[in-house]
Amino acid sequence: MEKSPNGSTRDLLLDTGITLIGTVGSRQASARAVEDASGVPHGSVRHHFGGQSGFLAALVEQVYTGDRAAEGETTHEVIARWLGSDRVRTRARYELMLLSTRDEDLRRAMVGHRERYVDGLVDGGLPRTEARQLVAALDGLVLDALLRNSDGTDVDHDPTPLLRAFR
Repeated sequence: MEKSPNGSTRDLLLDTGITLIGTVGSRQASARAVEDASGVPHGSVRHHFGGQSGFLAALVEQVYTGDRAAEGETTHEVIARWLGSDRVRTRARYELMLLSTRDEDLRRAMVGHRERYVDGLVDGGLPRTEARQLVAALDGLVLDALLRNSDGTDVDHDPTPLLRAFR
């Protein structure tokens, strides 16, 4: 049985799940496919997450934890990372967003994580409504860049004018 770099089968399943969802999509990233790609016994998703629902909720947590800005990282740098080195994770996030539109538990988890971004913007002085609009607008900007196969460094996907509009 393989282990993730930090040695946890649970983390290996999460890393593999994100990679599969971000490359082949959620329809082809079943629990069995994730277990096979991870080299772990069938039933490992059920053992570690209680089933597919628990696994998807854990994937949402993993995606949003990895998406957070590092200390000193600007919004532009975050978007460039999402569209560059973290592109597969970003694609997985959008796949999970679509799944969450049809799954109430997953929707609550997704909204809860998005609210953390909103809370950070509110703490920085934006009114809550504007903070939610900014998070949604940045999502649209990133999704558009993915659709256009942009790495986020072109002028069309520079978040600076959008950020200025909310100041």
